[in-house]
Amino acid sequence: SFEILKYLGGGGFGCVFMVKEKLLDLDYAVKIVPGTEKALREVTALSKLQHKNIVRYYNCWTEDSKVVTCEKYLFIKMELCSFGTLREWINEKNKEDLPHNQRGADSLPIALQTVGGVEYIHSNNFIHRDLKPSNIMLNENGKVKIGDFGLVTIDRTEILIERTEERGTKTYMAPEQASKIYDRKVDMFSLGLIFFELLWKISTGHERAKVRLS
Repeated sequence: SFEILKYLGGGGFGCVFMVKEKLLDLDYAVKIVPGTEKALREVTALSKLQHKNIVRYYNCWTEDSKVVTCEKYLFIKMELCSFGTLREWINEKNKEDLPHNQRGADSLPIALQTVGGVEYIHSNNFIHRDLKPSNIMLNENGKVKIGDFGLVTIDRTEILIERTEERGTKTYMAPEQASKIYDRKVDMFSLGLIFFELLWKISTGHERAKVRLS
């Protein structure tokens, strides 16, 4: 019932395709990942989160795998964000020679929408744990959509608790994530780094590391 239109991206987690549902003549994104605990965690979180700045989840299903690395693959049908990622938006802005106040004006709506999405995630007692520009999508109207909830965890206590293991992308991780004892504030640290990239031109990983340590 689906026609694959375009390969959108992939990595160690799996791959994402733009597809058309033939019966409804509508386009969606379908993420295909091994049917692991991490994948099920993402589906569980997405099914509970309904917000204008979070990628909308529709449904999921499993199919038998033809490879020995996993028994089943999980297919996650989601909202299509056809305007790319915030990483791509930042890279394009870095090519432009804009006055700082203009870049700030262009970035402000994105920053406000991202904060709104993260605030909603936290209000539902979740920690995203992997906020970064490549996990923040934009649709054709420029609306922010936070995605990739594979590392999401529950945060239902006012005290710091020990997490099972270090999680996240090191470039955007808060220092306390290495100690395994942290709370939702780690998402705020990641947001700060993202906002710095929105406002200032940072072209290399070395420069990002300097900002993180400063």
